[in-house]
Parts: sequence; structure tokens; C-alpha cells
Amino acid sequence: MMYDYLPVSMVDYPGKIATTVFVSGCNFVCPYCHNSQLIKRKKPVKSEADFMEYLNKRKNLIDGVCITGGEPTLWDGLYDFINDIKDLEFSVKLDTNGSRPDVIERLLRDDLVDYIAMDVKAPKNKYGLFVKNNEDIERIVKSIDLIKNSGIDYEFRTTVNDKILSLYDFSSIGDLISGSRRYVLQAYKYSDGVLDKDLCGEKQCDIEFLKNIKEMLKDKVDEVLIR
Repeated sequence: MMYDYLPVSMVDYPGKIATTVFVSGCNFVCPYCHNSQLIKRKKPVKSEADFMEYLNKRKNLIDGVCITGGEPTLWDGLYDFINDIKDLEFSVKLDTNGSRPDVIERLLRDDLVDYIAMDVKAPKNKYGLFVKNNEDIERIVKSIDLIKNSGIDYEFRTTVNDKILSLYDFSSIGDLISGSRRYVLQAYKYSDGVLDKDLCGEKQCDIEFLKNIKEMLKDKVDEVLIR
């Protein structure tokens, strides 16, 4: 369910001034998660009605809405929520871990999303660090294919922590998303909210490691960005 929203963001939706909605509840347990307080479903801080009222008053000030989590596609009310946003003529960006290709497919079919950012956590053989069952891995592969062939703007992205993923791992990720439009490398940053501090460590990812990944994948993906 919707938990809260950030009224204005300049960074969550590329090229747009956005409002960011946070949905609680997630089916992954990512060791470096910075929104770990949203893994479990939580009582909303703001209601959907309050949010829609806010949007309606800012039609000339806000370009779009970014929906993030937690994992938004677990929310049964997501379709209707996005439909209401589109009725107000806002663009919608969806952040997802790709574990619910059925939800992604329906949203794409009905033209309800304009941009998807999907986290590709690891190569297939290391997804066990993040998921609770192997069925999720095949769903993730299906979501990658759906998004690549969707015709809308999108990005795949990975949080880079060299204690967890090696250069070889990123080569395997490159094979998984080969032919994609955009791949974003997000440098791991330590915070007090990190889920597994022992595994992730406190050291920020080295910029040279990020540059090496970018160089290695330049022939597999149209655009590789460091963020």
C-alpha cells in the first residue's frame, strides 16, 4: 500500500520534476537496502486521497510521479492508483525489482507507465543473496525481456558493491541485459539504515571499479551511466 510521498524530487525521474510515492512491503531482502524500513507493510502516513488532492493542485508545477518502494508491484491497488494519476495527465515512472512480470505486462499493455527503472540485483547465479525462492529468478528474466521490448523509456540498474559483486559478475549481468537501452551503475553508499552492515561494509564503491564496469559493458548496452 502507499506509505508516504515526497512532494518534490529533482532526481527520481530523469528529466522531470516529480513527486515520489513510497509503497511499503517488499519480497526481496537486499543486504544494502537503504529503504529497509519499508520491507514490511506499514500503516500509511498519508492517504491516497490526500496525495491525489496534492497532485491536482500542482498540475502546472509537477511533471510526473515516481512510484518506488518497497516493491510497488506487490500492491493490489497499484493499477487503480496509477490509473487515477494518469487521469490527472501526469507521467508515471515505476521502480521495480522485476519479480511480478504479470503486473508489469498489464501496466504496459494499458499504457499506464511512461518509464520503468528495474533493479537487476546480480547475475542469475547470485540472486540467492536477494530472493527467497528460485522462481523469482525466471520472473526477473521475463521482466527484463518485457521492458526491453516495451517501446517506452527505461533503465536497468545495479547497486555496485565490490564486496558482493565482482567484475566477472557484471560481465554476466551484461549478458543478461544485452541490447538494452540504458544501464545505470549506482555506487553503494553506507548509511545507518543498511540492512546487512557486516556483508556490505562501510566503504563506498571505488570510482575506478565503476569505470571498469562501464568500459567492459559499452558494447553490450547502448548507454552505461554512473550515478
